[in-house]
Amino acid sequence: MKRCIVQIIIVCSMLLFFSNLAEATMPSPMKNTYIHDFANVISANVKEEINQYSEQLDQGTGAEIMVVTVDSLHGQEPKMYATKLIRSWGIGDKEKNNGVLILATLGQGEGNNDVVIAVGQGLEGALPDGKLGRILDNAFYPSASAGNLDQAFQATYSEVFRAVAQEYNWNGDLPAQTKEEDDIPTWLIILIIIVVIIIYSFFSKGGGGPRSGGYGGYPGSFGGGSSRGGFGGFGGGSSAGGGASRKF
Repeated sequence: MKRCIVQIIIVCSMLLFFSNLAEATMPSPMKNTYIHDFANVISANVKEEINQYSEQLDQGTGAEIMVVTVDSLHGQEPKMYATKLIRSWGIGDKEKNNGVLILATLGQGEGNNDVVIAVGQGLEGALPDGKLGRILDNAFYPSASAGNLDQAFQATYSEVFRAVAQEYNWNGDLPAQTKEEDDIPTWLIILIIIVVIIIYSFFSKGGGGPRSGGYGGYPGSFGGGSSRGGFGGFGGGSSAGGGASRKF
């Protein structure tokens, strides 16, 4: 019986030790900022822009979007690390649990770095795992794989920001949507035009021109609102583990 009790104490002590070790490897948040570039990979201009928009969103809705870069996750699973960071830092409102964390580790080498978007329970409806995965695939990965981390973070942040703003019907300033310049190569556009011309000429010679149809476009415009200013701080939101991660 005594031996069993000793074994239980040893196991509990080891669990407590490793738990404290994991917490110790996490960085501490800096004051008065929503972007923590510990890996030093984001330009000053982008940091200022992201911080400005996050501050406005926080003041307008209570939701907090945090961007964090680190050199290492110290062997921890990316999504679990991100979830722990949201809880440890208290990202988001304590009652609404509406924090978002965009986390990237950049010390593992190309193809082994991790990027994660983790969300609090209050925003899991607006940002489900599938949507977050698509944001990482379409907004983050193309630019990050090309070495343009500023573009990767800007595009990813913009998509997350807009989803949160829409969730709260907030009509303040919205960051510009950024797109890859080479989404469709020029040679492919030219080839498509040539093929269309050939097909059109072929049917025209047959006496019955091709049917024409219109494609409706819906250009978007985004209204600007005034900044409310002031740093809201971290309210203490939590996370149930919702999010998505990718290697890059």
